[in-house]
Amino acid sequence: MHRFIAAILLLAAPPGAFAATGELFAEPNFIPLGKAGAGIGRGPSDDTGTLGDVDGDGDLDLVVAWARWAPQWGWMVASNDGLGGLVPTHNVTRPSRERPRTPIVSIWGDDFDGDGLLDLAFREGHSLELWHNRGEDGFATILQLSNVGFIGLVDGEGDGDVDLLVTEYEEHDDEAHHSHEGPSQATLWSNDGDAAFVRSDRFTLDSEEGFWPRLWPAERSLGAGGAARLLWLRSCWRFEEAGPTEVWLTQPWAASAEPPLFFESMVNPCYSTPLQAGRDGQVDLVGVAEVTAIPSERFVNAYFFTYHGLVLWRLDASGVVASHTLLGSQIHVESHPLVSDLNGDGLMDVAVIDSNEETGPALVVLLGQRNGVPVLEGRYRLSSTIDEALAGDLNGDGALEGRYQVSGTGSEVLAGDLNGDGAAELVVLGRVPNDGYFYTKGGAFVFINQNSPPTAVAVESATPSDFVLGANYPNPFNPATTIPLSVPDGAEAVDVAIYNLLGQLVRQVWSGPLTAGEHRLTWDGRDDKGQLVASGAYLYQLRVGDQLRTRKMVKLE
Repeated sequence: MHRFIAAILLLAAPPGAFAATGELFAEPNFIPLGKAGAGIGRGPSDDTGTLGDVDGDGDLDLVVAWARWAPQWGWMVASNDGLGGLVPTHNVTRPSRERPRTPIVSIWGDDFDGDGLLDLAFREGHSLELWHNRGEDGFATILQLSNVGFIGLVDGEGDGDVDLLVTEYEEHDDEAHHSHEGPSQATLWSNDGDAAFVRSDRFTLDSEEGFWPRLWPAERSLGAGGAARLLWLRSCWRFEEAGPTEVWLTQPWAASAEPPLFFESMVNPCYSTPLQAGRDGQVDLVGVAEVTAIPSERFVNAYFFTYHGLVLWRLDASGVVASHTLLGSQIHVESHPLVSDLNGDGLMDVAVIDSNEETGPALVVLLGQRNGVPVLEGRYRLSSTIDEALAGDLNGDGALEGRYQVSGTGSEVLAGDLNGDGAAELVVLGRVPNDGYFYTKGGAFVFINQNSPPTAVAVESATPSDFVLGANYPNPFNPATTIPLSVPDGAEAVDVAIYNLLGQLVRQVWSGPLTAGEHRLTWDGRDDKGQLVASGAYLYQLRVGDQLRTRKMVKLE
């Protein structure tokens, strides 16, 4: 991926900025992760991370994978201080198995065995390991695979357990560009519920050319009954294939044997992300509008790619496509767009990194609308303040210049409730210069969500005019808790559900009509499979029509 040299920017907004700073998030706090010369932000590869509860205290922690030129790679845990701050607590360095090549590493996380702790999947090149979090005993390797590409951690069978999906490669010398030959295929490693994974089914797409599988989240799948679907697009890694492509949507391991859904619509495969699924087979994708390839001056048949703009494609089951431009070509998309509900209205929002130096590297946020087309909320500069000891003489007048803002760069956006207020914070993994010229300080830009969740308890009456979600009691609790709520007349569709801090559904407590007035619902502390959930923080949400209320609860041991 193309690299940019850092530029030091003054406090004033950069010339040519296309949008004012948004109001949903506060100015970012840059948190260095690792000492100078160590940790993240030091190598040619983009650092990747995941959020989850590593230490069992109920807060979301950050785990980041990093690689350096050495070549070395490793991973770091930054623990949550409970207020949205991250403190590095654990750093592991490992030698690369791909010497002398610089390793390409990535990390993902989920809960393999339902104990509430974050387990990990780690890739180095085409080697993949699964690590089980054993609490105070640390992480233990439970599965090692070679010659595979990672697709995702998801419930592939619809049984409630987190399975592993991979693409299997034929063994040969150079897989550096993550391309593959032969039929499009995906293999399922089934989880027995106790973090033991066994190779299961292999699905091969009925296509004469190679397509790359991408995971469609189970909670947004088209009637999949809990099992995952796969979205198949042509590879974006080779220049001749960087243009539009057809789209396949399959459901290979669901209980019902649906045929593959094929769209003949032309969609750019680069950095595209599923947004949502509508009725009657409708599929929404958010991705880059165009790709520019610049030949490398040092390497033969090598290119640097720049990805411009952001567009929404809406595909229906008949293959008809409607496109909507979300961001213009001045946006240089740096990573896959993040899709998540950022303001608590039940609609999918979008966050993406813009690496355009002319306007200044920034995080761009778009908010979902009822018509399904997100609109621009604002632009948040990726910047950090440095003091005069680092700034030096910036204007050549012989004097130190005091405190300045320096621009950074970002490689990935993560979302999660870091401070426990029910609203999703954004974490951008990135770098800032500590000498004004080079990205030598790696860390995380933390954007605190300023959206006030509508959690206040109103005065309740026998015939309320609005719906109210009260504070659960007891809180903290073990094993059960009561959720008070009231609904007005005409509330035909009422849903009360429990979620973990990553936004994953734990238990549907109520779904259906409720009579007007006050109600008390009980949650027994069990998930949808009847198993007791782990201790920690959870969110409970009341939905009446298009309106939402969300509050936080804590389960004790």
